[in-house]
Amino acid sequence: MSRTSTLILLGLLVILAPFSGLPISIRNLFAVIFGACVLGIGLSLRAHKARAVQTSVETPADPPPPPTISPI
Repeated sequence: MSRTSTLILLGLLVILAPFSGLPISIRNLFAVIFGACVLGIGLSLRAHKARAVQTSVETPADPPPPPTISPI
């Protein structure tokens, strides 16, 4: 499962948690766990994007080929 799919699933669980019928203490625990997971996935997505941008900036285009001199 990709990170974005996991993030969507966690968001759905956060939305449904208040309607689960669980005691408040367990719901609070789940809210903290789900929030920590969302935070971790968000940070990893941000770091992945930053690395992708950094590598695209650091890798310059191929240098032009050297000029060829034809003998006359």
